[in-house]
This record gives sequence, C-alpha cells and structure tokens, in this order.
Amino acid sequence: MPRQPASSAHTCTAHLPRRVILVLALVAGLVLTLAPEAPAASSKTIKAQLEEAVGRQQDAQARDAKLADDIVRLQRQLATDEKALVAVRSRLSKRARLVYTAGLGGAGLEVMLTADDPDAALERISLLNAATRSDREALDRSRSVRRRVEASRRRLVLARRESVKALASMRAEGARIERLLRSAESTERAVAINAAKSKQLAALNSRRQARASRSGGSLRLSGDYACLVGSNHAFRDTWGAPRSGGRRHKGVDVFAPYGSPSYAVTNGVISNIHSGGNGGKMVYLRGDDGNEYFYSHMSSYASSEGDRVRAGEIIAYVGDTGNARGGSPHVHFEVHPGGGAPINPTPFTHRVCG
Repeated sequence: MPRQPASSAHTCTAHLPRRVILVLALVAGLVLTLAPEAPAASSKTIKAQLEEAVGRQQDAQARDAKLADDIVRLQRQLATDEKALVAVRSRLSKRARLVYTAGLGGAGLEVMLTADDPDAALERISLLNAATRSDREALDRSRSVRRRVEASRRRLVLARRESVKALASMRAEGARIERLLRSAESTERAVAINAAKSKQLAALNSRRQARASRSGGSLRLSGDYACLVGSNHAFRDTWGAPRSGGRRHKGVDVFAPYGSPSYAVTNGVISNIHSGGNGGKMVYLRGDDGNEYFYSHMSSYASSEGDRVRAGEIIAYVGDTGNARGGSPHVHFEVHPGGGAPINPTPFTHRVCG
C-alpha cells in the first residue's frame, strides 16, 4: 500500500504555506474540460496572474542566491582587510616606540600620551622628528586599508538588506500564489464532473501521449507518458538559472500543493530512493524508454526501490524537503537521456503536462 502524505498540520508555522503554485496546466485543464460550466475569462485571468506570480518568485529566488554569494565574498574580503589593518597598526605601534626611545624626550612622551591611536602618534612624531620615508608610506597604507575596511562593511550591510528584501518578496509571492490556488480550486469544485468532461480528458491524454511519442533533440521518447503531478501545478523554464554556492539550475521546478501525489512520467523501474542533502527525499525512475527521470524535495514516498511502475502511478508526494525547506512546495524534476547528463526538461514537461 502506498504511504499517505504527512498532514500539513505538522508543518512549522514559520514556513511559507504548504499549498503553493497552481500549474499553468490547471488553467489549460479548466479551459479544455470545464469551459461549458466555468467562465473562460476567469480561467484566463487566473492563468495570467499565476504566470506573473511564478515569474516574480523565481526572479526573487535567483536574486537571493546571488546575494548569498555576494555576502560570503564580502565577509571574506572584510576579514582579509581587517587582518591587514591589524598588521599595519602593529607595525606603526612598534615604529612609534622606536622613535620615542631614540630621543624625543618629553615632547615625544607628550605626543604619545595625547594621541588617539598609533596612526596619530606616528603622524605627530613625524612632524617633530622628520620621519623617514618608510614611516610615511606605512601611514599611507594604514589609511588606505582603513578606508577599504569601512567600504567593505558598508557593502556588506547593503547586501544583507537586499537579501532581506529578496526573501520578503519570495514570501509575498508565495502568499499571492496561495490565494490564487484557493480561487482556482473553488472554481474547480463548483464544476460538476460529467460524461462530457470524461471524454474531453481522454482526448487530452491522447494528445499528450501523441506529443510525447515524438523525439525532442537527443531525447528519445517511446511508450506511455503522464504528467508528474496533478492538474493543480505551475512551472516555467529556469534551466541554468543561478543558485547559491555558484551552482546553476539543472532541472525544472514544478509547483503543486503540499502532499499532493507525484506520478511516474512513464513505465519503468524505481531505480533508487534516498534522502539527504539539497534534494531532501529523492526518487530515480529508470524508464523503459532508456531515459532516467529524477524527482526531489518530496514529502514522502509511495513506492520502494526496485518497484515496477506504470505511467501515471503514484510514486511519491510533493513536499519541500532538502534546501527547499521554508519555500513553496514543488518537485525539482530532471531528465537524463539514456541515463547520462541532464538536459533542459522544460520542453518534455510541457509535452506531458500540457
């Protein structure tokens, strides 16, 4: 028996709502299957709002990833500059003591006692005792390093402020998507399921399978195919988008309500299931078509390693595990032709999800 998804009542209230982005295919499904009973204008409005909200949230995620890298770089630069400043000041202190012991007498002592820091002490002593060229150069280096430290600190403060804004933007878009999801689900619940809808769904699945049977670049497709999530989902092409740590996005993020089923995209075998790291709970499906399909950030599993599954069979449930914790629930989905390096899975996802 497949395991059931964990209840959303167990989620941390500090995180974003578990229910997130409604798929663009939801709108397509509403238009194709529910048009006789649901206003088309309402569906188009929801689709446009979802496209904008998903775009803004993913842009904010990319901006936050860049800022995270900038903050790490600035912290390292600041540490280096502060270390250099300590070294220069230490040298100045030693030089000031040598100048004093060389015979400045009472005047030198007064200068030493009234100066605010070693820089000022050596500067005043230099005026009294014609400091050497190396002393003046040391003073210049001290001032330069001090200015650099102050500038690094200012940049670090600004980067942290921008990071807070990016995170706030991500949360705001998550809340907006949540409201759109409720609205769309309310519209969907208001529509009665009838024989006409069943025929339209069958026709839609037939068209999807026909599209999936065509080859896309180096990806060979043959057999039965199904969308990896239900009708309530949303995604856009973010292949190669920046991620924290200098990484690049190697898949497509398909947003769907937390705990909703995730399906096998084709017939095949569950080749690997494991949990940990950035991916959280992960599933690998080795398709009968020779390709490998990768799902991550799942909330729980509905299959076991070695299971043979058919296209459309539930294999896991949508979640936010791994480095998606606290964000919008989604499935990070990858396609590996022939089990090799990943390719942009967005065209494939459009083919099987409409």
